[in-house]
Amino acid sequence: MLTDFLDSVRSFALSRVLMTAIELDVFRQLDERPLSKADLRKRTGIKEGPISDAFIDVLVAFKILNGNGDKLELSETGRSILPAYESIRSWAREMQLFYDSLCDLTGLVKSGDYKDSILSDYWIYKKSRDPKKLQASEVNDYSSLMDASQMQLSHAIMDHHDFSGYAHIIDFGGGYGRLAIALAEKYPGLRITIADLPAVCEKTRALVDAEGLGGRIDLLPVDFFRDPLPVGVADAIVFVRVLHDWDGDETANLLAKTRSCLCKDGTALVIEPMNDDSEQPTRSSALTSLMITLFGGKRRSMQEYAAFLRSVGYTDLSWSDCGLSLYRIVAARSRADSV
Repeated sequence: MLTDFLDSVRSFALSRVLMTAIELDVFRQLDERPLSKADLRKRTGIKEGPISDAFIDVLVAFKILNGNGDKLELSETGRSILPAYESIRSWAREMQLFYDSLCDLTGLVKSGDYKDSILSDYWIYKKSRDPKKLQASEVNDYSSLMDASQMQLSHAIMDHHDFSGYAHIIDFGGGYGRLAIALAEKYPGLRITIADLPAVCEKTRALVDAEGLGGRIDLLPVDFFRDPLPVGVADAIVFVRVLHDWDGDETANLLAKTRSCLCKDGTALVIEPMNDDSEQPTRSSALTSLMITLFGGKRRSMQEYAAFLRSVGYTDLSWSDCGLSLYRIVAARSRADSV
């Protein structure tokens, strides 16, 4: 038991080694063929010496790399991340911010204030008194990270939900348009509006136009908490990794306000990592919950999201797995006669 506990403490060091391997592009360098240690150092900019030897030894010991004499190659585990490599790279950046915040977890636990965490500083739109006045340079780092990590999720969403019955959807907090572009390419008749802050939409417009989709993807530069929204224009609204950013009152207010954008019998889709209330938290879900809390959000169960949706007038709730980790899709209808 004591050994298990000490191994868990030391796993922090393994996390840093793995994130460093991603940052240095070790996996891509070994994708096509095995390399000698000298060649791997040269390609990744690692200086020869005891530190780099120890770094490589950890990757071999934990079977991320296979070592055969002086040659190194990716193990089955190491090769498994390559199909989602860009998403993994952005996720590693997010983990780095998480770990930086954890360096003072004792102080954060004592103060009880997430606003003291490094993660809180990174989610700048939450700390700004007037998010609409943020400049593109201020939001680009965060938005770029979210965009890269959205790639794999966007395809998982399309694989597990049929969008063919919609004519117009609004993607709230759609960022740089990763989901919108993927949807537009798969569903030629679908019109999509991305609602996000003006500073985000500024770059999104250029990306959408570069894909030749400017006529099918509209931009709605808006602070959707404070600004008026169009009424009765969409038959679906989508929230992907948006609602967990906010506390209970803000989440309920956002769902209530955006419901007015829907036509009669329109659909709201909430897509987040979720548990069932009856499920015991896993190690992964508990750590993810801690990370979300450190930037002022909250991880919720399917039942909690269902309660929010019902409280603002949605009915006919259903849910489905998203085929990616613990992500799930909660769908609800906006009936004209619902309270």
